[in-house]
Amino acid sequence: MQQDLTPATQHLIFIGGGHAHAIALLMMAMKKPAGVRITLISNLVQTPYSGMLPGLIAGHYNFDQIHIDLGRFCRYAGIDFIEDSVTGIDPTNRTVQCLNHPDFSYDLLSIDTGSTPDLSAIPGATEFSTPVKPVRQLLSYWEALQNKVMQGDDSQEIHIGTVGGGASAVEVLLAMQYKLYKMLKKQQRSTDHLHFHIISGPQQVLPSHNPRVQKRYLKVLQDRNIKLHKGFRVSQVKQGRVISETGQTVELDEIIWATAAQGAGWPASAGLECSDNGCIRVNDYLQSLSHPDIFACGDIADMVNYPRPKAGVFAVRQGAPLAHNLQAALTGQAFIRHKPQKQFLSLVSTGDRFAVASKGPFSLAGDWVWRWKDSIDQRFMRRFSDLTELPDQTPGTQLKIENPDMRCGGCGAKVGHSILNRVLKQLPPPPNDIEIGLNRPDDAAVIDVPEGKLLVQSVDSFRQLVNDDFLFGQIAANHALGDIFAMGAQPHSAQALVSLPHASDEIIEQRLRHLLLGASKVLSACNIGLIGGHTSEGTELTLGFTINGLADRQQLLTKQGLQPGDKLILTKPLGTGTLFASDMRSQAQGHWISLALKQMLHSNYQASQILTAAGAHACTDVTGFGLVGHLHEMLNGSGLSVRLRLAKLPLLDGTLACLRAGIFSSLHPQNRKFEHSVLNIHEFDGEILTEVLFDPQTAGGLLAAVSAEQAEQVVGELQASGYSQACIIGSVRQEASDQVILA
Repeated sequence: MQQDLTPATQHLIFIGGGHAHAIALLMMAMKKPAGVRITLISNLVQTPYSGMLPGLIAGHYNFDQIHIDLGRFCRYAGIDFIEDSVTGIDPTNRTVQCLNHPDFSYDLLSIDTGSTPDLSAIPGATEFSTPVKPVRQLLSYWEALQNKVMQGDDSQEIHIGTVGGGASAVEVLLAMQYKLYKMLKKQQRSTDHLHFHIISGPQQVLPSHNPRVQKRYLKVLQDRNIKLHKGFRVSQVKQGRVISETGQTVELDEIIWATAAQGAGWPASAGLECSDNGCIRVNDYLQSLSHPDIFACGDIADMVNYPRPKAGVFAVRQGAPLAHNLQAALTGQAFIRHKPQKQFLSLVSTGDRFAVASKGPFSLAGDWVWRWKDSIDQRFMRRFSDLTELPDQTPGTQLKIENPDMRCGGCGAKVGHSILNRVLKQLPPPPNDIEIGLNRPDDAAVIDVPEGKLLVQSVDSFRQLVNDDFLFGQIAANHALGDIFAMGAQPHSAQALVSLPHASDEIIEQRLRHLLLGASKVLSACNIGLIGGHTSEGTELTLGFTINGLADRQQLLTKQGLQPGDKLILTKPLGTGTLFASDMRSQAQGHWISLALKQMLHSNYQASQILTAAGAHACTDVTGFGLVGHLHEMLNGSGLSVRLRLAKLPLLDGTLACLRAGIFSSLHPQNRKFEHSVLNIHEFDGEILTEVLFDPQTAGGLLAAVSAEQAEQVVGELQASGYSQACIIGSVRQEASDQVILA
């Protein structure tokens, strides 16, 4: 998608990746309003589509088929994606608080965080049952339950039940029974020890459906030996049983809770008008009754004029009017009302590939209904996976910004003094050994180099890699520190070089604050701080750091120091180049990027200390030139060779898939020129793993040579310190001069 370079003047934040938000974001991606920065905050990179959840439990779908990849979609749509949990909002100051990020400022806010079953009113329910939502928690429980059944003794009876008689409870239980029976029968084992129950408060199952549907499901439950406990209102849950208001008891070893849901507590705590169940009360425009700059939809919203059940079909149909009204709020246009239908098409499955369709008093059933449901669900999901159908971004209504084409160059392009001052006041203070720095601003920073120490300096800068400024600040700082750690030096101080895209003062201030707070988090963990820097405005975000370090001359590590017999240790996995090249093309799965970011956020600080203490003979950090490029630098002029075990190279999830798709970093062809350093690369023609050798890394690991006697111990220490994929990847030989030999 083409990038909109219109300076951002307004910030629209979506909290939660529910069905309504997914549709609204899709529609806004089709015609994104110019001058609006859009951010989605979600604790899930992949959000489940509830209509397909029973099919996943039954084994008809895999995980990816029923999840919308929010990270991948947002990258394609030009939307900033923040993986975090929202803990609160401040409607007065228009800020959003998150668990692991600084506050976000907004001009317009939309909330679609869903709901979860209310366990709080029933003693013991929280301790002894598993709710159907959050889905991630249910799926973890389901995996454990399958293992328990398959590894258990068939003579041991297991009673499994859902509390709740609605469609969710019935579909989930039928799907579980179907999958467990299928797994046991595949091993020619009995299913007689499994017993299934539905605990229904009302006197009938599926109370919101017509009598024909209820009658059909009563027969399904009877045919499948599922015990229905009607009129059983649970008052207490204990280990292994549920107790009703009248004192009846049902023995249950496994309890799944699927009753009336409630919203999160923070909207009400923030002062939004909410119903007793914690859901935000909204008008016909999906606008908060108490705060017109806040919208809500999906299960977290209660439409006061049109109360409806909490069902996915209503959430999906809120997406289009929500998108229109958010656009209207940003551009001053007229809102449209949303009136949800009273009767809706319901498609409920029976575990196997059979389903019942109903609308009002009518119903139909059959395996063809399941195929119909499947086609509807698959078509919905393709809207978010087949991203080629999205057009190039066509900016909508132009928002006003003062003289957007009259931005100055030179020092006139600096970020304003007042903005800079406000941001710098929020940063942690620098260490006390800084003579002149941000604590005493002057024309330049002054540091006192202790006697007997060497000053080690490095500089790194690059374009924005991920649309999360706080994470990008951390990654850029981690990357810049890598050279200092590779030389066995102790970091001392840092200066930042920041270029921010043109935007309103409020947006520039928030972005600068997130960048520098992210960097400061990494620097503070190394007991150093920022002592100066420079800011400017430009067409894109870039961030770099000059890092100062101190080292004893005799303890300084360099690239040249390899000794015959040394083992080569790599502390972190490879693959960031191809993964983020794929991400830029919206071809990388969101969870690949999420896992890669976790590795990139992992500092080399402890690894450097472990390697230095072990007396490493040589060390470098694996970054832009790729593994072979940096090995070439270590071997240059040594007269030695490295035998590299190709199959032992640690890789990030998704690396091979991206390489097989032919997606390479733009630096990859240049790095390929180092292949002359690989003596026998021709023997591995067609082996995709060889491409990993030339993949440029960002915030990559350390590559060190240690004595063979210490290598295994060093790897153990690294793994114990959190470098879980640290390993020996090769050894130093005298077979060929300055060459890498693949094995």
